[in-house]
Amino acid sequence: MTTENDSIAMEIDHLTKIYPDGEVLAVDDVSFTVKKGEVFSFLGPNGAGKSTTIQMAATALSITKGSVRIFGHDVEREREDVRKFIGICPQDLVFYEKLTVFENAMFFGKMYNIPTEQLKKSANDLIDRLGLSDKRKTQAEKLSGGMKRRLNLIIALVNDPDFLFLDEPTAGLDPQTRHLVWDFIKSLKKRGKTIFLTTHYMDEADALSDNVAIIDHGKIIALDSPFDLKQQYSSGDLVELKFEVSREVLEQKLIVLQQTEEYTESYLLEEEDILRISIHEGLQNIDKLIDKLAELDLKIIDMGIRSNSLENVFITLTGRSLRD
Repeated sequence: MTTENDSIAMEIDHLTKIYPDGEVLAVDDVSFTVKKGEVFSFLGPNGAGKSTTIQMAATALSITKGSVRIFGHDVEREREDVRKFIGICPQDLVFYEKLTVFENAMFFGKMYNIPTEQLKKSANDLIDRLGLSDKRKTQAEKLSGGMKRRLNLIIALVNDPDFLFLDEPTAGLDPQTRHLVWDFIKSLKKRGKTIFLTTHYMDEADALSDNVAIIDHGKIIALDSPFDLKQQYSSGDLVELKFEVSREVLEQKLIVLQQTEEYTESYLLEEEDILRISIHEGLQNIDKLIDKLAELDLKIIDMGIRSNSLENVFITLTGRSLRD
């Protein structure tokens, strides 16, 4: 008989991290579950608590309060059991510069007591699948930045883990290499692997994730599928406008604008004189918006339109863009 717990890969309950000085609350009472076989993404800016959460969940950092269980094992009390079936690809590079790509994969694989022939096959397969076949015998220090990040991923996967932590795996990669890594992550999911991904790339979270948790200042502020998040928190395209008026005047005009049903989701950025309006089918309805702004005697000096996306969701929830 299959129960609901049988479908859960990771359960995080009231997880909190306060650093020793007591002044930095990095993760603030976070609770959620990750289902087996899904790609679960943490989406948020640098410093939001993404990496700290991963480090606690992957047994690399002590927990201040709360608990994490992976496949039923408590990560604090059963660290060695948990480490047998997880892999982690951190933001920092973890390999040895003087060893070759193949030697690094073998070195780290031997830590898991994998039989040599099985390890060789796994290492070579990963090297081929991640496009480093011609760099197999190249020292890691001679690789490009993108190749080094792919080597980082190979090392995380060499033990064939059932649960994989990927912390900003495509940070700094060129678009072609990013998509290579995306395709590889999709192939891992097809094999039934569970993947916990952190990213600050909206398109990455949208393309890969079954569920997304948006985290800001250590708290989860929304959690759902990418589609449902966009349906729930973003009613349309996001229009950004700047005007030749003071902020004080703009605040007064905003009050009037918000009284019109189509523009109730209008607001000013906290530290900028930029007006943001979420409207359905922004490109098709932009003329109507411009006419309305002209009625309010607002002269536009700059304008941009973002299509409905997870970035719109983040802006709606926080009042700022992810890169702010």
